[in-house]
Amino acid sequence: MITEREFFAKFYRFSAEIRGLHWLRALLIFGLVATGFYLAKPFLTPSPALEPVNFQNALVRFWHVVFGFALAFVTIMRIFLFFFDEHSRRYERDSFRDTFSLTAWKQQLKYYLLLGPYDRQGAYGPLQHVGYMTLMVLLLLQIMTGMILHAANYQGGLGGVLGTLLGPLTVWLGGLAGVSNLHYIIMWVLIIFVPIHLYMVYWTAHRSPGSCAEPMFSGYSFKKIPPKS
Repeated sequence: MITEREFFAKFYRFSAEIRGLHWLRALLIFGLVATGFYLAKPFLTPSPALEPVNFQNALVRFWHVVFGFALAFVTIMRIFLFFFDEHSRRYERDSFRDTFSLTAWKQQLKYYLLLGPYDRQGAYGPLQHVGYMTLMVLLLLQIMTGMILHAANYQGGLGGVLGTLLGPLTVWLGGLAGVSNLHYIIMWVLIIFVPIHLYMVYWTAHRSPGSCAEPMFSGYSFKKIPPKS
């Protein structure tokens, strides 16, 4: 008797490093948004502390900085894996091929409009690939603007180095006020991206079981194959 399991092929899609960085980045973004909202408009007024670095705003700012530098490290590691990890080279970077294919764009748009199937060649379809590349650019810009705002409070040390390196970007963005506004705008873009991302993951997983949500947990996707006649 042929079982249903024999009609599915198993593919290794995301490595443990990629999955770990994905979930760590998600947690860091949530932490940054929560602490960032407080720093923009403090809404808690606890009893004052005598220590100059232990009052409420200082503690929240400390964790915001920690989360920010952690996000910078995670983002750098993710870029490194994209270009130098053997699995990513063979699978993720294959998405570039579909990104510049008009046929692939038509097929994926038809797929989202419920007009036909779509069988992507790499890790992402062209729309996903462009979306994730845009997200990476926004994250890099958010990290740099955050470092500029952090460096504004220091004359030496790491803050001074960052202020010097990112000084031209500060001027180009119109000074600290422009940097702060851009930092705030990108935060809202990231907030809006999250529910859209979750919805599309659920929608794709519902329509193509085994191809979207599962790989980010187990690393594997499953593709249905026709039975042998």
